[in-house]
Amino acid sequence: MTASAVASPVIGHVNVLSRQRFLEMFGRDYTSAQHVTFLGPTGRGKTYTAEEMLRQVISPNLPVVILAGKPPMRDETMAKAATYLNLRIVETWPPEWNIGDKKRNGYILRPKHTMTDIDADNENLRKQFRSALLHLYASKSPVIVMADEAYQIQVDLKLKTEYETILMRGRPTVAMWSLLQRGRYSSYHAYDAPEHILIFKDPDTSNVKRYAELVGGVNPYFVSQIVNGLETKRSQQGSTISEFLYIKRSGPELYVVKTD
Repeated sequence: MTASAVASPVIGHVNVLSRQRFLEMFGRDYTSAQHVTFLGPTGRGKTYTAEEMLRQVISPNLPVVILAGKPPMRDETMAKAATYLNLRIVETWPPEWNIGDKKRNGYILRPKHTMTDIDADNENLRKQFRSALLHLYASKSPVIVMADEAYQIQVDLKLKTEYETILMRGRPTVAMWSLLQRGRYSSYHAYDAPEHILIFKDPDTSNVKRYAELVGGVNPYFVSQIVNGLETKRSQQGSTISEFLYIKRSGPELYVVKTD
């Protein structure tokens, strides 16, 4: 589908889509091994949006493995995602297989935390995440890896090489979906490799400038202008719902996705 076929109205060369129309389009157009990057500060709805997008594409034949670094009592989102996306939460990798796994859409890898020894917790996170990244890199069948906090994986856990390797050489089987809060400090490949990039409004204009410069094929000034004009609203339940700029690299095609 071309940009003009779905656009109404058009702001310059940017098309406006409802959230539901975007999800339908993404679910139809996404193919396995395409990387996706989400850029924006905490509280803009990156994880929620990623889960909605995953729901359009995952299945037992195209599973997802979510790398979740927060302990259970400090991240209810992953518990909800396990139910919403039909995933199994595991603490080690590779997980012990059980008969129900063949009907699931994948796993959430959430390593155990002692909550008393920071060094031990970080070392366990690094060990389990590295094991998963190496194992999934060698996968012979299609799989999505979602880094819930890609900055933590690259910098805090010192797994930048493993992360970048999937971005650069994961195709044709392994896709990396990266959620980045501190995008300007992230690997260039998080911008260069993905077919799909979502940018949420960020009060730090230096971040937006960095995003815009690194996303190839589009005018940096134009991208900054669009992102700075995005709206953020509160739902009736109190959660944050944000507009975002969606860039489909082939083309490229640019869309502002509304909050409805």
